[in-house]
Amino acid sequence: MLEMKVSVITPTYNSSTFIENCIHNVASQGESVLEHIVVDGGSTDGTVDIIQSLQGKQPKLLLIPGPDEGQSDALNKGTAAAAAPIIGILNCDDTYQCNAVARAAKIFQASPHLAFITGNCLIIQGDRRTMTRPKDLRVESLLLGPDLVRFPANPASYFYKKALHDSVGGYDVGDHYAMDFDFIIKCALRTQLHYVDEHWGNFYSHPGSKTFDDREAQRRLEAIIERYRPYLTGKQMKAQARLRILKSLKASVRKLRDRAFAR
Repeated sequence: MLEMKVSVITPTYNSSTFIENCIHNVASQGESVLEHIVVDGGSTDGTVDIIQSLQGKQPKLLLIPGPDEGQSDALNKGTAAAAAPIIGILNCDDTYQCNAVARAAKIFQASPHLAFITGNCLIIQGDRRTMTRPKDLRVESLLLGPDLVRFPANPASYFYKKALHDSVGGYDVGDHYAMDFDFIIKCALRTQLHYVDEHWGNFYSHPGSKTFDDREAQRRLEAIIERYRPYLTGKQMKAQARLRILKSLKASVRKLRDRAFAR
C-alpha cells in the first residue's frame, strides 16, 4: 500500500516577516508532505520574492500568485490545486510540531474511514501558553461556542480529506474572520470528527494577527452558531441543553473556588 501523502496549504498576504520560517517548518516535516502550496494574495512587501528564491532549494514548494478574494478564497484555490488526498493548512506565522504531518498521515492510512482528525494546539500569546485539547467534537457540543467547549483552535493542529472539503463546499469566501469555525461545523454535520491526544500545532496570537482580540471574529462566531443550530436533530438539541447546563455549572463552581482561594 502506498504511503498516504499530505498537501500543505499556506495563504499569504504581505507576510515577509514569517514566510521563510513557515516554508522551512513544512519542509522539516519530511516525506509525508507531497507539496507545500503557498497561495499569495498579491503581496507588495517582498513575500513573493522570498518564496521564489526558496523554490530552487525546496522542490515541493509551489506558488499560486494573487490577487485573490481573501483567505477563504486562497484556501479554496490551494485545495483545488492540491494533488494529495489529505489537506493541511498552516498559516505563515504558525508552526507544526516535529512529525505532526507524518502522524496525521499514518492515522489516515490506518483508519481510512476517518475524514477529519485533530490533535492538540498550543496557543502562544506573549508569555502565556495554553494547550487546547478539543476532546468533545460532537456538533451539538461545538455549537455551544468556544466559551463553553474547546474546539480546534487553529488549522496547524488538524487535517482533513480533500474530498470532505469538496463535499461541504469549502470555505465561505464571504467570511474573513471565522471561516475556520464555519468550516469545522460543516464538517461535523457531515462526518464524525476524530480527536488525537497529541501536540501537533502551535498558534502564535500576537498584535496584528487577525484573531488577536477581534470583536468582529466573536460576532461572526455567534452568527455561525445561530445559523447552524436549526440543523441539530431533536436528540442533539436535548443533549446540547444538558451540556449547556453542565458547562455553566462547572464554570460557576470554578469562579466560586477562585474567589475562595483569592481571600
